Amino acid sequence: MIRLACLCLILPGLAAANELRKVPYDSLRGQPHRIETFDSLPKVTEPGLNFDHHWRAPGLSIAEKLLGQGVEEATTDYGRFDRLIGQPDAPLRVIPGQSGQNLTVAYHSGFGSNALFPLGPVGIAGADGRGEGSLALTFDDPQFAFGLRLHAEYPDPLAQRPMPRAAEVAFYDVNARLITRFVLPLGRGVMSLAWRSGYGVAAVTIENTDPGGIAIDDILYEVEDLSG
Repeated sequence: MIRLACLCLILPGLAAANELRKVPYDSLRGQPHRIETFDSLPKVTEPGLNFDHHWRAPGLSIAEKLLGQGVEEATTDYGRFDRLIGQPDAPLRVIPGQSGQNLTVAYHSGFGSNALFPLGPVGIAGADGRGEGSLALTFDDPQFAFGLRLHAEYPDPLAQRPMPRAAEVAFYDVNARLITRFVLPLGRGVMSLAWRSGYGVAAVTIENTDPGGIAIDDILYEVEDLSG
């Protein structure tokens, strides 16, 4: 089970100036960049458009896991989720999950646009399968600034929904070595997340234990740094 605490595992010898750090999402969006919005597809309500293969955008690939990793089911009191096991292999490559348990793209009212849902053990047919899966992203070129927007539970003024749980996020370099891994407590609604690092990030994995599952949108990458 994911612990609600920050776990940071930094590569030996990685200087403090090069460590991956959080930055405001809008600070990257204000720079020249690529962005993947999933809006090239028709706006279809859930269960959405199923993808049994990887999602490909210029410079970016997305699927269930990385080459060398396995997936096992984690059963909890608040749902069934994908758990990644093992370490990725180089060269980094995304690997799709089983049919109906990889990815779907659907219109998401929280974002007000299309979003990507990682499919968990229940699969695309069940509402409790959409968002409970794992995600792996690889970049064609190492990234020194990137971000994404993540949605967990919807706002709940009447306190009728379960509390959001957590996501575990891991970053890897081009040689498939772990740069850092941490647990991200989730909040209600959209969370805009962005990072900078002096050490190029070539892959990211995301797992979650949120009762309602997660969706992601607006992946920022290939950010051109104008500060120099």
